[in-house]
Amino acid sequence: MIHQVSHVEWFVTDLARAEAFFTALLGWRFEAFSRHYRLYTPEQGPCVGLMEVETVYGGRSPMVYIQVADLDALLERAVELGAVVATARREIPDYGSYAQLRDPDGNLLGLFQQG
Repeated sequence: MIHQVSHVEWFVTDLARAEAFFTALLGWRFEAFSRHYRLYTPEQGPCVGLMEVETVYGGRSPMVYIQVADLDALLERAVELGAVVATARREIPDYGSYAQLRDPDGNLLGLFQQG
């Protein structure tokens, strides 16, 4: 058996706000899994969970990179939706570009554009 990531989960303080953020930014559609949990299940790749908690402590959620087609446009959209750019776009020679942002709860999220 090859071990692979099956599920990624973010802790959020406002479930509706987080769901709206990821839906508007990435087009993810979540389903209610329980009163305090939403789940996005893509056709391929790991599922994404949003777990509502009372407090989010920065750095305790996973660092996840999401591959995107237009890094600059998505960074701009993320800021419009309440995110803060934590690491501006950086080039990786012969590989691509990445940037990091903090979602409205302060979770760190990476965006990657293949070069």
